[in-house]
Amino acid sequence: MKNEKLFERQKAAQLLAWQCTMRVTGLLNIAALSSVRKTLDTYLLCLQHGAESAKTIRPGDPAKKWMVVCVQTASECVEKSWQDFRNQWQILLLTQDEAMIWMTRIERAL
Repeated sequence: MKNEKLFERQKAAQLLAWQCTMRVTGLLNIAALSSVRKTLDTYLLCLQHGAESAKTIRPGDPAKKWMVVCVQTASECVEKSWQDFRNQWQILLLTQDEAMIWMTRIERAL
């Protein structure tokens, strides 16, 4: 009877481990795809702002105007990139929390 109960608990723990693995892997895959998509969005944003700024400045314009336009374009891209970076960290922290919850479930099953 003891061995049978031990095997049942072991089987339950293994199933929980598989569920944990699948869940965490899925979250990490979503985070990776999201990261790629957001990186491409930021790159497109930088290209669009670069094209818009190229329309507003001319080769004969003073260097000060060139710097202002370049800094404005760069600051918008950096702000978007920073927001994406923070979102990615939040996803990774949530994934870590999810893994810890599953580990607690597995420990209780044993």
